[in-house]
Amino acid sequence: MGLFDMFSKKPTPKKIDKLTKRMLNEHQQQQVRQEAISELVSYGTPLAITALVKRLGVNFRDTIKNEADKRQVAEILVDHFAADAIIPMLEFMRTEQSISAVIMTLGKIINSERLVTELIEILEGYAPTDHTTINARLQLVDALADEDDERVLSAVVPYLADHDDDIRVKVMGVIDDRVKPKQAGLEPVIEGLMKVLTDPLASGRIVRRAATVLANLQIDLSMRKADFVDLLPDGIEMAKNGRLTIR
Repeated sequence: MGLFDMFSKKPTPKKIDKLTKRMLNEHQQQQVRQEAISELVSYGTPLAITALVKRLGVNFRDTIKNEADKRQVAEILVDHFAADAIIPMLEFMRTEQSISAVIMTLGKIINSERLVTELIEILEGYAPTDHTTINARLQLVDALADEDDERVLSAVVPYLADHDDDIRVKVMGVIDDRVKPKQAGLEPVIEGLMKVLTDPLASGRIVRRAATVLANLQIDLSMRKADFVDLLPDGIEMAKNGRLTIR
């Protein structure tokens, strides 16, 4: 580094990296972290904004300090940078696992329709069998569950086959909340739930949840009886009309 670079205010990658480390170090004094945040804001470059976004993906053990810092950074991204923060946040969401705070912040900048589009695109990039992106999938399904958009259901149904039980439960919750009995276009939902019900590796909790959702849908499953009737959990049975009932 030359003498000019040493005293320059130019936001070099090295400077931004140094400030980022200070901001993300919970053992630093609050004043030091605040100064790092302020300097990153003053730079205002895409790299500096990306650094600020990283603060939303890190949790300090001190929850009061953690929430205060995150709230401040979120407000800066929304009120100060606004549209300039969209791409850095989307890029963060595509590569990181702790993304719920970023999703919430992004939702204050873009409209619901675009947010759903972006969330679905990111979720579809993760296979249900991927062991490295469980946390991201959980947070994406959670975020989609909060959106009143007809695209959500079809986006989450493939994750009934997720290898993570918590994700499967969340997806079945989305189905239970959104699907009405005798609703049209339920075949993908029914097929997904049937695969859960007949999955030999599925836990008892997951099988019971799938059976309960199917019971709530009041669907005639008599034509599929041979596939699953012996697999029904205690307390759930098939009635004469082919519907599952909960005793």
